[in-house]
Amino acid sequence: MRGYDGWIGDFSEEKRQNGLKEITEILKALQYVGGKGIVVPAAWGMFTYRLPPMESPRSQEEDWKAVSDSLLHLEKAAEETGTTIFLEPLNRYQDHMINTIADARQYIEENGVQHTKIIGDFYHMNIEEDSLVGSLHANRDVIEHIHIADNHRYQPGTGSIDFEECFAQLRQDNYAGYVTIEGRIRGEHQEEAYKQSIAYLKSLLNS
Repeated sequence: MRGYDGWIGDFSEEKRQNGLKEITEILKALQYVGGKGIVVPAAWGMFTYRLPPMESPRSQEEDWKAVSDSLLHLEKAAEETGTTIFLEPLNRYQDHMINTIADARQYIEENGVQHTKIIGDFYHMNIEEDSLVGSLHANRDVIEHIHIADNHRYQPGTGSIDFEECFAQLRQDNYAGYVTIEGRIRGEHQEEAYKQSIAYLKSLLNS
């Protein structure tokens, strides 16, 4: 449940406009409770080039225009409320518009939005980026939020992502943003499995 009805890159113009209206209201509410901002992808589960019909109902130029228009609209709301739009790239199977950190960065730079930053999600990055640490370092100036999960979307420390290397890069780059676990918990005793994952992450932070 994303908390708003309509993606910033929605195929339906009515839904896109409704989403912008609701996100704006959320930003206003965050202003009063001290919230930092809101995470938004271009869309989720709307279309992918990797599954049939594999032909988008909208051109890439129209995709760009829709998402850019949304970010420019939300820029005003974020500026007025002192909040941030955290633009999240999703993997190719969940979205067709913004898949890499570089994709998101292009939207920020070419539209000149100052109140939009990037959220790097290790699960999606593991699928899309040539190098997690390389992408984290290259975009250290615009990444201000991070979601962590292992390569299979379960708890960190149970898959193949090298969290030690990633955290070392974040420390080297003096990362001071948010880090949030976003994933499923696998194991017969899920509470214990979660505690073990937290202990694993803390050991990396303290190493």
